[in-house]
Amino acid sequence: MTLNGFGNGTVVDSHIPMDFIRRRKEQLKKEIQDIREKIAQCEVEMSMIQSTSNDDDAKNASVVQPLKPMSYVCYFAAPVSRKRSQSPSRRNSNTKQWSIAKRRFNDNSKEGIRWLMENGLIQNTPEHTAAFLFNETGLSKRAIGDYLGEKDSFHIDVLKHFAHMHDFFSMDIVEALRRYLSTFILPGEAQKIDRIMEAFAQRYYECNPHIYATAEVCYIVSFATIMLNTSLHNKSARMSGGQFTYEKFLNSLNETIARHQMPEQNTIKNIYDNIKNNELKFPDDDINLTVRIFDSDATVIKEGWLWKQGGRVRNWKRRWFIITDGFLFYFESRAESDSPRGVIPLVDVAVREIDDDRTKQYCFEIFPLTGDKVKASKAAPGEIGKWIEGHHTVYRMSASSEDERKDWIRALRIGSQNHLPKQKLS
Repeated sequence: MTLNGFGNGTVVDSHIPMDFIRRRKEQLKKEIQDIREKIAQCEVEMSMIQSTSNDDDAKNASVVQPLKPMSYVCYFAAPVSRKRSQSPSRRNSNTKQWSIAKRRFNDNSKEGIRWLMENGLIQNTPEHTAAFLFNETGLSKRAIGDYLGEKDSFHIDVLKHFAHMHDFFSMDIVEALRRYLSTFILPGEAQKIDRIMEAFAQRYYECNPHIYATAEVCYIVSFATIMLNTSLHNKSARMSGGQFTYEKFLNSLNETIARHQMPEQNTIKNIYDNIKNNELKFPDDDINLTVRIFDSDATVIKEGWLWKQGGRVRNWKRRWFIITDGFLFYFESRAESDSPRGVIPLVDVAVREIDDDRTKQYCFEIFPLTGDKVKASKAAPGEIGKWIEGHHTVYRMSASSEDERKDWIRALRIGSQNHLPKQKLS
């Protein structure tokens, strides 16, 4: 056997020792982490250069400050991706200022956006406002829905750009609805719902003009789908109206769509079966409780075993941790890495080394930059799929060595997309 990579035709024993493979694997992991850190540092320097340029421009002309980060600007020049863009960079921004901005938005969406614009954090344009709502983490989905549903021309333009950021190409309308409605909470007012669904229908038709005759037909079908979901899965609706059969659903569409514009019957039947077998669930306001379930396709920055200290009971338990872009997940074991026990969004938090813990060595902890506890969620005991709010004032972990501790802290700072300060906090 010729071992690839030697390049000299050397014949070696086909049995490669496992310890050699493990060492090589760890070496490659460290090299990858080093490359990621260098990339992050380059981005920091580029962002600082951009910030300096922006400041010089502001001195010479009375114009609105360019949007920070510039990734929002680039978004409109790039193809729409199914995976969301990374959250805004805080490399050259005041972390506290961004935290205040998000709190203001979550309390009052219109006032929050106005504050962001007045402080130069986003530009006063529908495009930049929509990009902020679409990309930013830590925003109340209820506040996003309320803002998108407003009736003045600026908000309507924001809604159009927000809908346009969704990639619905080659998707059936039910799955497109699931994705769209997962990004905000529908407001209660009928007129707001109408505007939001109209924007969805227009975007879906742009992506799939061959499936439905017009955008108006998409609008009717999407609204009918939501009503179907209520009829099939809402207990009160089932009791009052009886079973909502496929025939009833078909007839309801026949009454509102012209015959020559009716979708094919197999399309309608697929919608009915999809909703019947898989309820269209609307998100809770996940600013505190709901979490993004770990995506196996997510970019893993670092994973490994750590000791984690409990919140109320200060005992230590060994957990498998995974850092992805913007999140820290922990699991009961490595084998159960599709079922997280908890998740910590790396937003409005910082990390510091802890050297005075008498029970464990090589400790570090995540602590809140605002408020008195870390906003995180954990799986409810004994209830599959249910999540409850965590109550940790800090999350303290223990690594196996000093080098490992430094690696974890470094990975957290990379995974946080620079929500965490770059300087060492102690």
